[in-house]
This record gives sequence, structure tokens and C-alpha cells, in this order.
Amino acid sequence: MSVIKQSVPRAEKKLLTRKRLRDAGRRLFAERGFAATQVGDIAKAAKVAHGTFYVHFDNREALLDELLGDFNAALVAKLERVWQPGAADNPHATAAKLAEVCLDHWHQDRGLVLAFAQRAGVDGNIESLRDGINPQVAGMLATRLTQVAKLAGRTLPDAELLAQALLGMWMRVGLQYLFGGVSRKRAVEVLAMLSVGALGAALSTLTSPT
Repeated sequence: MSVIKQSVPRAEKKLLTRKRLRDAGRRLFAERGFAATQVGDIAKAAKVAHGTFYVHFDNREALLDELLGDFNAALVAKLERVWQPGAADNPHATAAKLAEVCLDHWHQDRGLVLAFAQRAGVDGNIESLRDGINPQVAGMLATRLTQVAKLAGRTLPDAELLAQALLGMWMRVGLQYLFGGVSRKRAVEVLAMLSVGALGAALSTLTSPT
């Protein structure tokens, strides 16, 4: 009896190859860091030809950006589940819970976070430095801060700027937790304290909409 071999459809094969490159890149970035991981290393680990990499990504930065997008989207989903602003919210408890979610998410991909931080330091791209490595999270924060202000009877015209400032602070404290020896408990306490203080100060300068 002859065996009929089923060929893998071209589109499916392309998706599988891209996934292998993504998986290899994620692993190598986490293990070696950004600077020590080259395109050839990723292609070799994915068991594809060097040139095949460029069929899917322009360069290693593009691959890291895609991984970062997925990483941030997953964090946004977690944050949205635990933060639905309401009039009866306890600001400190809410901020502490959000801090726990962020720190735990970052810790799960500690090596990848380090690669992102290394890339930011090496890149020198003004847009990357300006927008940070969490644009999706910043957007979600801006939306939630606007809702909080509305519940307080205020408007928050600089919600995006405030979100970026808070996120920058969170990243610095988060990096101290991940790589600087600061305990998770202390990091959560500091983030909750600073976040509530910053938001309270911002809201106190606003007037109620007329």
C-alpha cells in the first residue's frame, strides 16, 4: 500500500516558520540579552536559513518590537481585569493591586525585560526614549486616569502625559525589584504610595468642569 504524503500549505508553513523565529528570538534575547543576540543566532536556533529571517522581519529590532507588543498586550489585559474604576474605589488598595500585577508580569519574563531595557539603552532612538517600552500600557493608564478624574468631577487634560510619568516611575522601581535586590513587598508599597500621591496632586490642581 502506498502512503500519500500530505504537504503543508504554504501559508501554514510560513506561519510555523515565523513562530519558530519568534520562539528562538524570545529565548535567546532572554538568555543572552539584546546586544549579544544576532540575526544569525536566531536563524540557527530556529533551524532556518539566515536569509529566511529577513522574509519575516527586517532586523532583530523588528522581532523584539513584535515580542514587546505581545508582552504589553498581555499586561494590558491583566490590568484591565483588575482595574475597573468605580466611585467606591480605595485608591491605595487599587494602586497596590496594579503594582502586584505589573511586577509579577515583568518577573515572569525577567530576561526579556532586561533585553528590552538593553535595547532602549543602545538604540538612542528619540521616539523609543520618548514613548518608552510600554505604549499600550500607557494608553490604558491614560484612559483609566481620565475615568478616575471624571468620577471625581474633574477633567484631566494631561492624562497621557501623567500616564507616561507614572509608567516611567513604575519601570524604574520595577527594575530595582527585578535586578536591584528590592523586595516585591517594598516595591509594591512604594509604587502604591507614589502613584496615589501623584494622582492626588494632579487632581488637586484641577477645577471642576463648568
